[in-house]
Amino acid sequence: MRVHVVPHTRALKRRDLSAWTVVVIDAVRATSTIAQAVASGCRTVVPVASIAAARAYKRAHKGDAPLLGGERGGLKIAGFDLGNSPEEYHREAVAGRTVVLTTTNGTRALEASRDARETLAGAFLNLPVIVRYLAGEGHDVLLAPAGRQDAPVLDDVVCAGMFVDGLLESGEAALTSEAHLAHMAYRGYRGRIEQALRESASGQALARIGLGSDLAYCAQVGLLDVVPRLIDGEIRAKERG
Repeated sequence: MRVHVVPHTRALKRRDLSAWTVVVIDAVRATSTIAQAVASGCRTVVPVASIAAARAYKRAHKGDAPLLGGERGGLKIAGFDLGNSPEEYHREAVAGRTVVLTTTNGTRALEASRDARETLAGAFLNLPVIVRYLAGEGHDVLLAPAGRQDAPVLDDVVCAGMFVDGLLESGEAALTSEAHLAHMAYRGYRGRIEQALRESASGQALARIGLGSDLAYCAQVGLLDVVPRLIDGEIRAKERG
């Protein structure tokens, strides 16, 4: 199994993804929120890049009464039902519902990976179960940190490095130099995941707007047992045999 890591979404757009299983990582917070929504029984999550696209989807699917979720500048978008804090996406809020989600970085990365062999949404919250799934499938893995404003961020790189660590422990994995670098970043924060999130640009930005409590939640490793999979523009839980 080849394991590669790209630094941010813009780098993802430049690659032929057809042979790769891509794991999009926006630990603070989009893929953490997606994992929580799926674990809470959400019918489907529809990631879109823009606010206009989210509102257009809701107008076109009025009969399904989709919820609008997302953020700009870290804060809930005016007129939306939900923001981008994972704890908002509890069972009472989203079970059985479609959520249309747009975020500054994570949903753009998911859209950029639509042509991959398979696209998954990964975070610390569901990292162990995705590692087990990837190891069992044995296909080449491209870990795709979303980054922030088309630049790498510590939280996503450390999360990618923890994925690399898990794949190394699970069996044979041939790492690219970029995967080795991510692994080294993770090793520097082993056992201190929340600290990595708090030291990252993403985490500091959240703290400045009063949402620092999300970091402790997003730093929990293995809290959720779901593999969110993107197919035809919609994310649902991957059924595992």
